[in-house]
Amino acid sequence: MRFHYRVSWILLNAVERAVFGLKVTGKELVPRSGAVIIASNHLSYSDPPVVGSAVPREVYFLAKEELFGNPAFGWLIRNYNAIALRRAVGDIGAVKRAVELLKQGKAILMFPEGTRSLGGRLLRPKAGLGLIACMAGAAVVPAYVTGTNKLGRVLLRRAKLAVSFGEPVEAAEFGDGAGGSHERYQKLTDEVMRRIEDLAQKAGAAS
Repeated sequence: MRFHYRVSWILLNAVERAVFGLKVTGKELVPRSGAVIIASNHLSYSDPPVVGSAVPREVYFLAKEELFGNPAFGWLIRNYNAIALRRAVGDIGAVKRAVELLKQGKAILMFPEGTRSLGGRLLRPKAGLGLIACMAGAAVVPAYVTGTNKLGRVLLRRAKLAVSFGEPVEAAEFGDGAGGSHERYQKLTDEVMRRIEDLAQKAGAAS
């Protein structure tokens, strides 16, 4: 981790654990080096820092272009590895940047649903996750976060703030090479989402 990222990571972890009671499980399933995508469900704008702080290494993440509209906030999230993504169109530039970072051995945080699920129900995932994983030949670690959409209740200990990680999905399991079809990319993404659903069920059983 770069110095400013490590300091912020340590401080954020301390606050989340002491104030919000953050619990992290399965952290050992996240590779400490090499290309990896962390794929999480998406509940609120708090998901990137919460899930990112649970990952034991520096991560980059895709963020919708609108978040960069405020110059100060845009500067802040860029300094913490945000990559601007134009959701209304197929943003080839953002895809290429993500693949480039993965080929450099970096970690990327993605939300395969493509948008926040305001009701907490898992949404149909987009094939973009599979596309980037296949192009980079990267493993995908499923993650499930809960409590980020109700931090007030978490603060009062009426809800839990937790992140859990599952077994990685290897892009190579869905075919050789970087090429492929939309069907291949969607199958990989659907498998990752299935594992996120498994994590959600386990989290529900444990609560």
